Amino acid sequence: MRLLALLFAFAVPARAGEPRLADLKIPGTAAFAVVARDVMAVRVELDPSVASGNGLFDDSARVPSFSPEAAARLVARLDADLAALKKLPWRSWDIDRQVDWRWVYANAEDVRRQLAVEKLFLRRPSAWLEPLANNLIALATYAPERADVRAEITASIPGMVAEMRRVAVAPTARDAAIADGVAQGVLTMLRGEPAGPARDEALKTLSAYLDELKALKGLRDYAVVGAENYAWRLKNVLLLPWQPRQLVALALKELTEVDAALAALPPKTAGAPSPASAAIAKDLDQAKLLGLYDAIVVEDMKFLESGSILSIPAGVGPIRTRPTPEAMIPLTGDGGSMNPPPTFGASNVGWWNVEHFKPEWTEAKRLEMVTAAVEHKTTDMGPYAVHEGVPGHHLQLSIARLNPNPLRNVLWDNGLVEGWALYAEDIFWRAGGLGPSKEAERQTLESWRFRVRRVFYDVNVESGDWSLQNGADFKDLARRGQGQVVEDILRTINWPAQLIGYFTGKMQLVELREEYKKKVGAAYSDRAFHDAVLAEGSIPVALIRAKLLGEPVPSID
Repeated sequence: MRLLALLFAFAVPARAGEPRLADLKIPGTAAFAVVARDVMAVRVELDPSVASGNGLFDDSARVPSFSPEAAARLVARLDADLAALKKLPWRSWDIDRQVDWRWVYANAEDVRRQLAVEKLFLRRPSAWLEPLANNLIALATYAPERADVRAEITASIPGMVAEMRRVAVAPTARDAAIADGVAQGVLTMLRGEPAGPARDEALKTLSAYLDELKALKGLRDYAVVGAENYAWRLKNVLLLPWQPRQLVALALKELTEVDAALAALPPKTAGAPSPASAAIAKDLDQAKLLGLYDAIVVEDMKFLESGSILSIPAGVGPIRTRPTPEAMIPLTGDGGSMNPPPTFGASNVGWWNVEHFKPEWTEAKRLEMVTAAVEHKTTDMGPYAVHEGVPGHHLQLSIARLNPNPLRNVLWDNGLVEGWALYAEDIFWRAGGLGPSKEAERQTLESWRFRVRRVFYDVNVESGDWSLQNGADFKDLARRGQGQVVEDILRTINWPAQLIGYFTGKMQLVELREEYKKKVGAAYSDRAFHDAVLAEGSIPVALIRAKLLGEPVPSID
């Protein structure tokens, strides 16, 4: 009962001037706004980091709950919301309001199915721990002064752990290992909080739970959502035009083409590291490594500002580098992610999460890291920095942040967000942002190839056709049983259908661009097209098509 009280009655009073979900102005009819706000509220109940990551810090003073009572209550709310949405005359509205309606409907269906059908929380302790970790990371990053919110969350952890014991009764070995990694990051953050009974109890109960997980024997290795649920996600949540097998066939076609393009390039030549790089490597530390990465983003932004790829609104701020927060590493690996600036609040700074400097690195490893950064235009660091920074994630999400419609900036679609970042790698290279070398072309193609190949193991593992080991063997081009089941492979079971978003989003954007060219004819420009896409916020490409091409908004049938 104590947990429920914490969930439904916040002890943290709202600070004057700070936004709350209940106060956000949602465009459209009053009836629609009520339903849309409730769907957003359900998202926040299950993942409070949706609130903190958007600057709604008072709304984030909670922990997730997947108790049978909470799940039943939320499913009932979503059933009512879906029924109310169906009664609205949405097809008679203007195109923007039709898009909003369809986007809210997809979100409501998504959460309802997770709670009522997929029920991954029965085996996945990280259903609680991942939102908790992301919530604490967002608060520490963007609201370090909100110790009151962190204290409220900390006080809720013992009750949350008790609920995890009752509900997550069928963990797999992989789920248990992932939960341990995420929880270790949470424990690290908790140890940084002021000592006191609440913090100490949170540390004690979470540590004890992890000991219990480690003591479990005879666990099955892993589980997947299955072919039916996977296909349902593609159609109803991601609004994709492909079924899983069609997606694999398309990926095979693209893989054949990119392999041919790579084969046509001259052989790769490795030049000697410069004396300057060697000097930096000799005294490399974390601060110097971050400085090298920061310099790349600054250079990329200067190129964008002088070019014609797209417009950069005045409200877009910088992105800076930091070591990946410990709690994220089990899910994303050490590096390779970013945190955008919150939608609401004064800060417009994003954070690029990179690898930790390790004092035990050999001289050769240090030189490798320095060379990759200093010579980024001809190394894999070039596309990588574009993807996480500009014109990739940071720019897209920073522009979405400026969208006045909370349905377009608080809620976001994985396919658009990841697809845009991958698309950005290509357009930045083609515009000359990585220079004219064949090596820059090679690195851009290799990055594309990596994302194309992800489609095969995401679709096949989650559909139940491949094992994790099969996926690892494919990824590593290894003999049967020799591939390494690393974080990228585990993402198939952590976040089903997330890995395909890079490929599907880019493919949809390229197709949309070609059709938009036909529509506007001689008036077409890359800048105008990219500005038009980014102006729509973080919604599925299928909905952006409806706006830019005048196509019907996808139906719900």
